[in-house]
Amino acid sequence: MCQAAWQVFIIFIPVTGICIWYQRYYNPTARELARLAQIQITPILHHFSESLAGAASIRAFDQERRFMSTNLVLLDGFSRPWFHNVSAMEWLSFRLNLLSNFVFAFSLVLLVSLPEGFINPSIAGLAVTYGINLNVLQASVIWNICNAENKMISVERILQYTNIASESPLVIEDCRPPRNWPETGTICFQNLQ
Repeated sequence: MCQAAWQVFIIFIPVTGICIWYQRYYNPTARELARLAQIQITPILHHFSESLAGAASIRAFDQERRFMSTNLVLLDGFSRPWFHNVSAMEWLSFRLNLLSNFVFAFSLVLLVSLPEGFINPSIAGLAVTYGINLNVLQASVIWNICNAENKMISVERILQYTNIASESPLVIEDCRPPRNWPETGTICFQNLQ
């Protein structure tokens, strides 16, 4: 492409700058939205596993409706940040595609308005073809980088869970009652009101 249509790089450099600006504008918001969505999925999984473990008791006490409504409330809580995260991704995709189309249209107008003999028409066609492919690939790379960064929130959550302090042991030898405890089995009520 450099040999056939080096003029494409005149447009490619500002487009790259604009794409990086979009990426930097998009990333902080998308990162927080992905974090919120990941935080909201934990109660769903916890409630679902508890519901499966206690399915017999839930049916026995006729509490299916309460557990289903709790599940729907939790799903709604997860869907809100997830929907906004998907909307932010579509915002980025729309902006990158709009930029790509604008550059393509600008390139066509520029090539058509050049005086005759300034550039070979076959080279101009080749430049436009490569230029549109280059813009689409550039937008795809930016979108994939942002998407990969959003998926790294899962790794961040795993690292957070590894730093949680473990629970104390079941039996602490220094705080154990004496072996003969309780010596007497009496209950004393004092000043009961």
